Amino acid sequence: MSNCDQAQLLPKVTSNEWRFMKAAVKAWSLREASKLSGLSVTTAHRILKNFYKKGSVVFVHDPKKVNLITLVLVFPKLNIEYFPPFTMSVRDVYNMGHYTLVVGLVPPPLVDKYIDWFHEEPVLVIKGYEYIKWTPASPLCRYNAEKEIIMPIFDFHKYRKTFDYPVEKWDVGLKAPDVYDLVLLQGRLKNAFARPLKIYGEARKKDPSLPIVSQQLLSYHFNKHLKSMWAGNSALVFNNMRLVPVRLFYFEGRDAPLFARLLCQLPCAFTAAIDVDKALISAQFPCSYDEYIMREAEGFDVEMPYPPFIQSSTDMKKVAPWLWQWVENGKWVFKEELHVPVLTRSHLASIKH
Repeated sequence: MSNCDQAQLLPKVTSNEWRFMKAAVKAWSLREASKLSGLSVTTAHRILKNFYKKGSVVFVHDPKKVNLITLVLVFPKLNIEYFPPFTMSVRDVYNMGHYTLVVGLVPPPLVDKYIDWFHEEPVLVIKGYEYIKWTPASPLCRYNAEKEIIMPIFDFHKYRKTFDYPVEKWDVGLKAPDVYDLVLLQGRLKNAFARPLKIYGEARKKDPSLPIVSQQLLSYHFNKHLKSMWAGNSALVFNNMRLVPVRLFYFEGRDAPLFARLLCQLPCAFTAAIDVDKALISAQFPCSYDEYIMREAEGFDVEMPYPPFIQSSTDMKKVAPWLWQWVENGKWVFKEELHVPVLTRSHLASIKH
């Protein structure tokens, strides 16, 4: 495929959006993003508002400090309305059949209990002790201002040593952040620049049992505790899913973590859940990438047992987790009665009205 054809399948990003994206991944607040980018606060706010039509700025937390790994499961199609505590995402995916992708943030000691809840054997299990997202700081991309696209750089060999390190398989028991920190964390996972008072106010509307607290206390937890768990932001750009589907690439083998880290540096990559000897990449790679990816794979000790899973372009399911409800006396707890409902978009609309 020519560079011209490839460019047509890459999402458009204006020069100001690119400046904002590079700043947003390092910014704790929208005002800081404005300062780092050299854009006015008004311009930064407008860019962010418009950016959400084509992408997302996502808060990234340090999994070890929160004591939650990203657990990714793929099951044969599930027909259930509720999912176990710690579920964060549910999607329909396809691979010569219908499957259900389940993503949870789960304390390592509770992983087996979480999986057993389903009473069904998953096709894939990836314990994401490492979970990374693409950022504009990736060494395998460059911005083309003339075409207003982010171009891939297919040079895995140059950065192989940089990303070749062992996965740390950590387990710190059931220790959990306190309730205030988790309310704020969940608010930031929803909106990377949300302010503490707004986050807590919205949480109390959902859960009136949360105590009334002072602005001073919230600010302390926000700027001291939550910020210590922060690992930067990600700024992802999406494409039209009907033109370029979201695909899930599953790899096994000694170099699976390394290969996943490198793939996640390419533009149109979203996330990589990385286990000790396997990994799952979520991406909207144009088909023009495929030749390069498969050619590069030849130099790595990796296998691809399944063709890529394709995420449904019409999947409207949403989950409504409440992290703070899964903690007692400073420890994570697994209570089946605190299961997570799965809502369709039409259901969400009816709730709003």
